[in-house]
Amino acid sequence: MVLHNICSVGSLMALFGGILVSLVSVSVMGLWVGVEINFLGAVCYMCGSSVNEGESVMKYFVVQVLGSCLLILGILMMVNCCFAGLVDLMLLLGVLVKLGGFPFQFWVPSIMSGLSWSGCFVVSVVQKIIILWLLCNLNILKMELEVLEVIASLTCVVGCLGGLGVLSYRVLLGYSSLVHLGFLMILCCVSSSGLWYYLIFYMILNLGLMGSLWSLKVYSFSDLMKEKKMSELGQIWWVSLYFLSLAGLPPFSGCVLKILFLLLCWNFMPLGCIICVLSSVVSLYFYLGVVMNMSIFWGKGLSLFGDKNESKYDLVSMLSVSVNLVIGFMAFLCLGLCL
Repeated sequence: MVLHNICSVGSLMALFGGILVSLVSVSVMGLWVGVEINFLGAVCYMCGSSVNEGESVMKYFVVQVLGSCLLILGILMMVNCCFAGLVDLMLLLGVLVKLGGFPFQFWVPSIMSGLSWSGCFVVSVVQKIIILWLLCNLNILKMELEVLEVIASLTCVVGCLGGLGVLSYRVLLGYSSLVHLGFLMILCCVSSSGLWYYLIFYMILNLGLMGSLWSLKVYSFSDLMKEKKMSELGQIWWVSLYFLSLAGLPPFSGCVLKILFLLLCWNFMPLGCIICVLSSVVSLYFYLGVVMNMSIFWGKGLSLFGDKNESKYDLVSMLSVSVNLVIGFMAFLCLGLCL
């Protein structure tokens, strides 16, 4: 147990230390070193005791190694000034493989389906920070910007269509992360400050949602149907707020992210903005499906167990309301005053 705790702390230090190294690095090679430190920390942290976790981590390892190889090849070509025409292609392919952007999106839901909730958070949010920062700082030409706009739009479309009819919440959030990845990729080309605002708040929403589902031990729709959990599920209305916020519904705080995205990007990439927003509207369908299912079982939990656990989740429910409604309302006021 002590050894396991030491390994967990060490992997977390490597995970966030790699991010810090990359962000403060003044050279592209230093950034790549930070990427690899972060990657090794993530692999060590996500290794679990179950077969599914081990299989998912192995798949993740193979995919990320491929992306790292493409990145280092592009970096070496750039440093040595050889094969200049292939540098941008190699870097872009490496970034897309590591992020899970179109056409390499297939690995994201497949890997997240076997991970724990903490592993899902690492894959869907933490591991994207450095790569998005790299993409934000690449010297992208006008033609390449148009290609990236198309790729980001297709990533959103694949994410919104792939999530339809999915019952596993880990897979569903994998497809959801693809939709948000499209928004983030376009922000990388337009505004670095907008990218950080979106990414930080997206991280907060995912942390709250995945932490809540982990505490309730809910991984799929079938977990809601287990009667022995009804006493706990009687108070899960606050989990639904995170889903509605990720969907971008007003007046939830996630809607502010969509408005910020449109304000920053509309003049530069109008077609990409339209496709991303429409994809977000389609993804609203599966978000609302989850919310309706939770609402049904919330009612069942209340009718079966009354107010037995009324105060058990008071603190987390207040936190959910604060993050999803209060902050959203304040952000709307700030936007209204600024516009």
